[in-house]
Amino acid sequence: MSIPKIIHQTFKAAQLPFITRWHINRFRKKNPGYRYAFYDDEQVDAFFEKEYRGEIYKAYQKINIGAAKADLFRYAILYKEGGIYLDIDSYINSNLDTLIQQDDNAILSLERHHDYYAQWALLYAPGHPFLKRTLELVVDNILLNKFPYSVHGMTGPGVYTQAVNECLREDPAISYRLVGRDYGKYFTVKYKLAKFFLYKKRSDHWKQLQQREPVLKPEAVKAG
Repeated sequence: MSIPKIIHQTFKAAQLPFITRWHINRFRKKNPGYRYAFYDDEQVDAFFEKEYRGEIYKAYQKINIGAAKADLFRYAILYKEGGIYLDIDSYINSNLDTLIQQDDNAILSLERHHDYYAQWALLYAPGHPFLKRTLELVVDNILLNKFPYSVHGMTGPGVYTQAVNECLREDPAISYRLVGRDYGKYFTVKYKLAKFFLYKKRSDHWKQLQQREPVLKPEAVKAG
């Protein structure tokens, strides 16, 4: 199955800063053959309630930090629907048809400065085993509260990379294609001034937030 022509993005609120809307409009014009789907927190909640009854939905409800919710959402939406997921502060530089080939069902890239697989942008056909394993590991991390103050470990590139590596050790023939570092010329990991406009205070960004707040809701951890 090929990668569907739909771009998914999420943010806590539907009202986005002008600079963010400008970047979205620009990359949409470059990709007229791709549908665009945006989800605010209410729509993400509704998606999980409808599509993921059981442990995954329960795990999602335990999450406190918004970036961790967005992590779980990207794996979940692409496992169900496939397509392209892009962080709200990232950018598509060109027409995606120059990157995605007809027989692609997963395109991966390593982070520029680390040996983690990038997940600020993801390109998948639905039902891919990398995403299935990632969902399983994230749920396990949440249920056991393995990384109380690390979004990276609980839901982010750490667990995603673990999932990919486990799958490839078990079955090296799993279909995917690797594209350079941070997707090379095709994507921009962060456009200029993104944090300034998206977050009222620097301390609201997840990297600072996780230093003073747990990834999971304290009451959810106590409840088990």
